Amino acid sequence: MRKSLAILSVLLLSATAGLAEDLVIGAGAGYRRPMAEAVAAWKAQSGDSVGEVYGNMGQVLGQARESGKMAMVCGDRAVLAKAEGLRFDRFLPLGTGKLVVAFRKGESLQDPAELAADRIAKVGIPDAKSAIYGKAGRQYLDRSGLAAKVDPKLVTVATVPQVTAYLISGDVDAGFLNITDAIGAGADLGGWVAVDPGLYPPIEISCGVLDASAEGFAAFLTTPAAQKILQHYGL
Repeated sequence: MRKSLAILSVLLLSATAGLAEDLVIGAGAGYRRPMAEAVAAWKAQSGDSVGEVYGNMGQVLGQARESGKMAMVCGDRAVLAKAEGLRFDRFLPLGTGKLVVAFRKGESLQDPAELAADRIAKVGIPDAKSAIYGKAGRQYLDRSGLAAKVDPKLVTVATVPQVTAYLISGDVDAGFLNITDAIGAGADLGGWVAVDPGLYPPIEISCGVLDASAEGFAAFLTTPAAQKILQHYGL
């Protein structure tokens, strides 16, 4: 299953990036759901064709740099601001990212600390080297004192949606997600509990504008219609 998920991620990136669109945007895989809905609403309003690239932020930023055709990239502002070889004209804040611990159907957690319980055998986590919620999950485990008990249970994958897929398939009992993907997965999960935001650094989700062709969509993201979509997904 891990191999198929990795292949899917690569295909998703390559299938969208080669399109000759009026506008191409990229975003971290954990924000695919709200961005895709916002893009669909913008396309219906403007009539523009929009290419979408979602995946590991390192892959998305690399593709933006190499192609030179991506007009906007959305994700953790701290990561965007440090991206080598990309010069953003400005950043448009979308909201605050929130870390949660989700659990599969048939399981139930009332507190993230229950990850240390014996009944929780496998815990999914995005790669801390390349995924902001993997880094946040790592910091939570270290700062909460749970690392010694939970680390042997960790199953590391590339992106937040891959953790979600593992939860839905039952390959892990619990996992670290952003609230956006947890809300998007809905009834496919057993549920989720919020992690104390004091145990990981603040996560500011923003869109970095690379080209003036993104200004129309950027303006749309500030409208009540777009804000309703973003708020629905916890931003």
